[in-house]
Order: sequence, then structure tokens, then C-alpha cells
Amino acid sequence: MQVAEALFLARSTYSDVGEKTLAFDSSGPMRHLPFFDELALLDDNDGNWRAVSAGLVLLRLVDAWVEEGPAVVAADGWGVRSVISAIDEMPEGLPARAILTSALDALCSARTGDLHLVAPRLMAYAQLLDLDGKFALAADVYDTIIAHEDPVEEHELVVNALLRRGHCLRELGDFAEAADIFTTAGQLAHRYGDMIGTLRARIGEAKIIMTRGNLPKADAILDETAARASEYGLNEVRSRATQDRAHIAHMRGQYDAAVRFAYDAMRDSVSDRERDRILNDLAGSFYMLGVKSAARDAFLILAATAREQYQRWAASINLMELSAEDGMELQFERYRQQLAAAALPPLLQTQFELHAGRAYQVFGRGDQARDWLGRAHASATRHAFNHLVFAAEEALAANETAGRRVWQEPAAFDIPRDLKSIIQDLREMRILSAVT
Repeated sequence: MQVAEALFLARSTYSDVGEKTLAFDSSGPMRHLPFFDELALLDDNDGNWRAVSAGLVLLRLVDAWVEEGPAVVAADGWGVRSVISAIDEMPEGLPARAILTSALDALCSARTGDLHLVAPRLMAYAQLLDLDGKFALAADVYDTIIAHEDPVEEHELVVNALLRRGHCLRELGDFAEAADIFTTAGQLAHRYGDMIGTLRARIGEAKIIMTRGNLPKADAILDETAARASEYGLNEVRSRATQDRAHIAHMRGQYDAAVRFAYDAMRDSVSDRERDRILNDLAGSFYMLGVKSAARDAFLILAATAREQYQRWAASINLMELSAEDGMELQFERYRQQLAAAALPPLLQTQFELHAGRAYQVFGRGDQARDWLGRAHASATRHAFNHLVFAAEEALAANETAGRRVWQEPAAFDIPRDLKSIIQDLREMRILSAVT
């Protein structure tokens, strides 16, 4: 089946809903279920509940508008009134408020049920959720675009929505569906000569392969992708592929190579989000080289300034670990309490639990260590994070036999001149960011 035809056939059909109801077609799955799940976790007096509710009501109006036509957004229609009321109840100053208002304005001004005017606003809303680490909600909005947009007339938009949805599902641990989505995105991009989309889809596929443990294959794909990007002058795509090669080099224990790959990727990166991810890679590799000052500089910058909530969380987890390693128990507890109150996605939640357990081993608190390591093992098992399952089991066994855990300092590393220059750059970046 052709990709475009498959996308058309995959579009969902939903039943009409009555005024002020949240009914759904009992013959199929509930539409926008992630939004209902999120609302169930929040207090209805919470500003976040109101923000999620407004997004849900807007998406339901988009569904009806596409399927039934512009009549559903008549000025006195219940749907428009419901969305306006929901947006008005959102806290002032939330970026989502302006985006949802803009999307509603586009709906009301369009003359047909064509998503062309509305889709860019929905993309902006999805990307905002993505940045906040609300991957399930973002994936649902991307899916709305994919389901309703024309994959022939708007193939670039659909490809981008597919790629971002694949990213969200990968972060949620749904590797099988993410892999299928990256494949579909690559096929659609290739069909319409979209080289950027084609190469980005290959990067997405490589990330899934890397997550599943086949590092040589993933690295080969990324090496080829970086070369093709250079051939076509696509520097940002080359940067992304090179950045992921840095991650693979790190996983292979080639930390000096990982630093060089990451710094090379930073030169061509034009996105703040990608620069944040590169900083994270640099920090991790410097830490493994034993250059903790450079690692801390990078993590401090990220925890304070990263655009993505995911990156801020990840940096805080690493700063928590560094605090424990240096015996700074009060600082460790400050980071731990902040992270314990956060709605971390599965991978970060598991890593947080594992590092908290290890830290309590360092402080000689065996019972607390056992509790946190048990949580980490359960989380890793539930989400099939096999390498973290093994790490938790190893730490639990050590907790029963070795007592207080002592951090193993990395072997001494004779820092080459080019890496010293990168260390100095990180220090200056941290000073300029006014982060301590």
C-alpha cells in the first residue's frame, strides 16, 4: 500500500458530541485519551488542569470541524463558546493560552474544513507540550495533525508531525510504534524529494536501533546520514547525526571521541534545543573522563537554562548524583526533593530512582537505598529498560553485601589540548549564564 493511501485509510472517524459533554463513540477507543488521563491526575482547581482541559476542548472542536465542516464554528455555536470559556479559565501568561486562541481564530476564519490554516498552530501547541516533557499529550496532538492533514498536499508538515510523534513515543518507551512511524516518515519524505525529512527519519531509526543495543549498526547509519547531509549542505542535519554519534561513542566508553563528536556537532547546531542536548552529552563524557568541573558547569547551565523540561530534569538528576559523590548530602536532598515532586517520563524516573538509591548507599543508609533501588528495578522491568534492570539488580546485591558504597573515581586522564579548550569554553558559558 502506498504511504499516502495508508495515511488516508488510517484516519479515525468519530461520532458527534452533544453540548457540554465529553461523550465518545463506544464502538472505538476514546479520542484524545492521553488528555483524559492527564486530567484524571490533576485537581480541577489546578491551573494545569484548566490548561489541559482547554487543549482537549480545542482538539475536539478541530475533530468536529474537519469532519462536519465550518458550520460547527458558527459564532453562536456551543463548540466555540466552550473553547473560549476554557481558554479564559487558563492562568494568565501561559504560552499555551495564546497558541490555543490563535488556533481557534484560524478555525473560525477558515471557509472549509481544510486544516491548512490551523495545522501550524497545532504544531506550535504540540511542540510546547513536547518542550514541557508532556510527551503523551504532544504525541496526541501530532497524531491529530497526521490524521486530519493531507499527506500529499502538506507532506512536509505531515513528515514533521510523524517525526515528532516518533520522538515522543520513543521517550515514552514505545519503541515498536516509534520505529514504524520513523519508517513511514522516511517513505513519505523520500517520495516527495524531501531530503531533510528523509535523513531525519534515518536518524530516528538509528536512535531506536541504538536504544535496542545494536550500537555498531546505529553508528553506521548515523555516519552515512552525516555524510549525505554534508553532501547536500544540510549542516543542521549533519549536526544532529554527529551528536548521536557522540552518544554512541559515550555508550562504547570512547569518552574523548564522544567529546570531540559533540563539540563538532555544536558548531553547526542552530537550534537551542539541540545545543542543550549537546551540552548534556559533553557533560556526561567529561564526567566519565574524570573532569567533573566541566561536567558540573554543563549540567548547571542546562538545569537553569535548557528550553526543554526533559533536559532540565536530566541535568538535575546528574547534579544530584554529583552532589552525592562529593558527599554534599544537603545539596543532594534538595535535588532529590525537587525531582520527587516532578512528573518524570519513564526513563528519567527510572534513572532518578536508581541514582537516589546509589546515593543513599554512599551516605550509609541501607534501608532507604534498598527502597529506592527496588523502585528503580520495578520501573526498569515495567518499561523493559534492560540495562537499568541489570544496574538496579547489581546495586541491590551490593547493598546487601557491601554496606556503604564508595564511588569509583575514573582513572586519571591526560587531557589533550583540544579538550582543554572545550573545558574552558564550558566554564565561560557557565559564567556568562550567571549560574552557580
